[in-house]
Amino acid sequence: MLNNLNIELKKYFTKKKERIYYNIFNKLHFKFIANKNTNNEQIKKFLDKGFFKTNINSKNFATYISNQIKNQFIRPDNFSFYFNIDDEMKNEIKSHVNNKFGNLLRELEKLYNSRITIAKIAIKRNFSIEKNINKEFYSNFYHLDSCIYTHFKLFINLSDIEINQGPLHIYSKKDTKKFIKVNKYKSRDKYEDNELNDLLIKNTGRLGDSFIANTSECLHRAGSVEKDYQRDIIVITFIASPEIINKNGYNFFFYEKKYPKSIWLRDRKIIKIVKPKSLFNIIKLFFEYYKNKLN
Repeated sequence: MLNNLNIELKKYFTKKKERIYYNIFNKLHFKFIANKNTNNEQIKKFLDKGFFKTNINSKNFATYISNQIKNQFIRPDNFSFYFNIDDEMKNEIKSHVNNKFGNLLRELEKLYNSRITIAKIAIKRNFSIEKNINKEFYSNFYHLDSCIYTHFKLFINLSDIEINQGPLHIYSKKDTKKFIKVNKYKSRDKYEDNELNDLLIKNTGRLGDSFIANTSECLHRAGSVEKDYQRDIIVITFIASPEIINKNGYNFFFYEKKYPKSIWLRDRKIIKIVKPKSLFNIIKLFFEYYKNKLN
């Protein structure tokens, strides 16, 4: 018992120290590297709240992906399932990101003052879970992604998504602090369960709707899918790269050749770039961002 307690305390204080380091990095990057001045209303929302629903129409793309995954065999014994992404689907995803989201991603590049690159792409289905079971099946406990803030995600609905299908639940950056205080939040499995319903955003919507969120600064969870329902979604994880990437061009798939498994499978080598593990690495990464900033 004492050994288990020691392990839990070590994990808690390690996470707490990591979060302090990340907060220091975020403040320094935001003050000395990021470009806060913008006329783009969506970027203003991203700065203020940490998320926004895009005005990009992805209905045709989402319909295509939804049709492609219909024939895949799904193991019935799991609460969530990751679909295989074949070469044809990869090409369609690349085309859609470059052509439909390119302008928006370039606005985010101005904000971060670094090139935006894709770190991971997943097409996922969540299945129903029984009510009142206090267990995490598919990130359905509130948490912050353990990364610095140069990491964010794009969610595209692959069907109409209502409350009973377990949409993304998320709090703004400001309301995240309120939730942490009210619920005495310590970690994803140690907090009181008092939902702040007036402040909570549930990402319901139509087929092809898309939502961008800084999941490192906004508390969030996957909603619990109710009986006889499911949720299909594509999640694209981005990072602002600290590396020099052709300052006069754009390549949102810059890391694909170097880390192909990270983008299309569940390897996390690219995401580790924004998960520094020590104060020394935090400082080193900050100066790398500063040295290679766009402006």
